[in-house]
Amino acid sequence: MKDKVFKKTYQVSINSVNINKKLGLFGILGYLQDIATVHAEVMGFGLEDMIRDQSFWVLVRQKLRMTKFPAWNESVEIQTWSRPPEGMYAFREFEIFLDGEKVGDCSTVWMILDGVTRKVKKPDFPMERINPRTDYHLDYIAHKVEVRDNFEKVNTITVRNSDLDLNMHVNNTKYSQWILDSTPIKLHKTAKLNEFEINFMAETHLGDAIDIYRARNEEGEKSHDIVYKGVRHSDGKTCFLANLLAD
Repeated sequence: MKDKVFKKTYQVSINSVNINKKLGLFGILGYLQDIATVHAEVMGFGLEDMIRDQSFWVLVRQKLRMTKFPAWNESVEIQTWSRPPEGMYAFREFEIFLDGEKVGDCSTVWMILDGVTRKVKKPDFPMERINPRTDYHLDYIAHKVEVRDNFEKVNTITVRNSDLDLNMHVNNTKYSQWILDSTPIKLHKTAKLNEFEINFMAETHLGDAIDIYRARNEEGEKSHDIVYKGVRHSDGKTCFLANLLAD
């Protein structure tokens, strides 16, 4: 029986740090994507396995919580596991450790799409193959981001070749990069990100123009509570919603 919890260590490279010499949002999401991909391969749910089944995984929702971001050259250990599926959804969770101290965690929600029809398929694999963790789970699950009514357009992104992954889809981490590119540099310098939550709502394709909108929440205890949405310019369809909490 394979271990339910899969672990991998990452040394924070110069390519993963931000202007504050810390591991940035785009970098940590890349690490999470990498370990999820590797673990899926180990468990028999990897790219080639899904291709043979004429299916593919799609990330539907993700929520990341961080208390501390590692610095350049520090090493982080990431642990990941599956939760038991519910209905049409599959769940993967992560915990992030720096020198043995937990500094973050992440909840992700996934669905399986038929590679031909693009319709949702139930993740009805044998439970022993899924090998979910049942002794422990995070105290939250990524949910729907609340839509606000005070959006203002702040940027337009055109999907480029470098945004695509090996499935010819826009890489999930790229959406966070679009958001970071639409955030004032002052916030990059002064704000500390605590939570990042994103809902993926529609596929985007090479050449699509995506209008980025921002809505701030002036109320509450958080210094920065911002919702972003990406809207495809050609048809007005919302492709993602994301919420950032920072102080």
